Amino acid sequence: MKKFLILTLSLLTGALMLYATTFEELYNENLNKSSSLAQAELNLKNEKIKMEKIDNFFVPYLSLSVDTIKTEINPTTGKPITIGGLVFDKDGGIEGYSFALNTNFVEVWGASLALSFPFQIIFDDFDVQFPWDEDLQKQISLILSRDLTKLDRVDRLNTQASYYNALSNYYMAQMNVFIDTIQDIFSRYYNQEMIELSQRELEILHNQYQAATDEDLKESIEKQILIAQKTLEGLKSSNASLEYFEYSEELYNQTKDIVESIVNSNQSYSKNIEERLDLKALKLQEEASNIQKNFWFIPYIPFNNVSLSFSPFNDDNDWSISVGFQLAILDKGERKLASDTMKSNVATLTYDESVKKIEETVRGLETNTKTLNYDLNINQIDLDNALDEYNKNVDLYNKGYITKEDLDMSEINLQRTQLTKENTENNLLVNELRIMQQYYVQIWGDEN
Repeated sequence: MKKFLILTLSLLTGALMLYATTFEELYNENLNKSSSLAQAELNLKNEKIKMEKIDNFFVPYLSLSVDTIKTEINPTTGKPITIGGLVFDKDGGIEGYSFALNTNFVEVWGASLALSFPFQIIFDDFDVQFPWDEDLQKQISLILSRDLTKLDRVDRLNTQASYYNALSNYYMAQMNVFIDTIQDIFSRYYNQEMIELSQRELEILHNQYQAATDEDLKESIEKQILIAQKTLEGLKSSNASLEYFEYSEELYNQTKDIVESIVNSNQSYSKNIEERLDLKALKLQEEASNIQKNFWFIPYIPFNNVSLSFSPFNDDNDWSISVGFQLAILDKGERKLASDTMKSNVATLTYDESVKKIEETVRGLETNTKTLNYDLNINQIDLDNALDEYNKNVDLYNKGYITKEDLDMSEINLQRTQLTKENTENNLLVNELRIMQQYYVQIWGDEN
């Protein structure tokens, strides 16, 4: 589908490149102006980074800390001492730099494995010295740590849920721009054509008013003029917000061809709302919530982390275990609230409410399709009647029974009826796109 749409856009763009604006250009322009899409894209990039952290257990993090050091002899003891921090000489120059390298390269099952690798490079008068002494080597250590308040499975599910939510928001934002662009072009076409018909109608009515001698007839024509002027002003007002792009009939025809191709190519898509990205995210959050309920006591645990440190280059192979301890004697209900939150069924309620809301939206769109089809049938009847009336008026005009203005008014009525029917057809196409959006039909070939 993605290749088909790209091919269609490319062919139509190439064929219409002599004209000012193509659908693809207008669509891309609206994409670039959409703040909701820009925000959704940033959120999606952020969630992708988080997903990479849980999908790939080897996550290298490298940090380099810089400090200054100065070694001098203690005048009292005669032993060397090291002064840390920012050390400046009498001329204001920094006397040396100390570098420390730390890396956290594995994070799996909620635990992280890190390597602390301190080293020093001292710059003094552009001479580089590497003090690789035994004391420095002994400081190299391997550290395994685990946050005891962290539920790895819950974090994983919530991270996946956040990613699906971000992907859902990005899809919805992109699809909204796509549909809104189409709707703007269709509305611009309808307004432009209706404005031209109203202007023609007003011109004829003014001519009839000037030619009329009967006061009652002039009053009737004056009323028609006022109604036509009111209609024209309303159309111009509706069209004002759509004048941000350069319009042409070729743009309208191109857009309609694209939409019809998309709709005709997606007649058998899945209509299972449970496959929606946002509902998948809520399902994952519900699963995470069910796990959390079993660990409602975590906020009351005084031990929050444990760490195992091992120094492989130390002669004694030193190792140590540290356990973080923090016991809140009194609080204002924060621990109870955290515990109650873990025991709550908000995720389940949210899922059920979201399903209900989506079903209502889909029903509304499907009802709209039915009413539009009724409108289309009514429009067809009106069009047949207008065509019969126009054909009769052509015959009457040829026989000299009605004026040219009367025939022109009949033609305007016919064209207006045709335009109304075409507008209903366009509304049906847009409504079908909105239904496809609710089922996350992948127009761009993206996968859930």
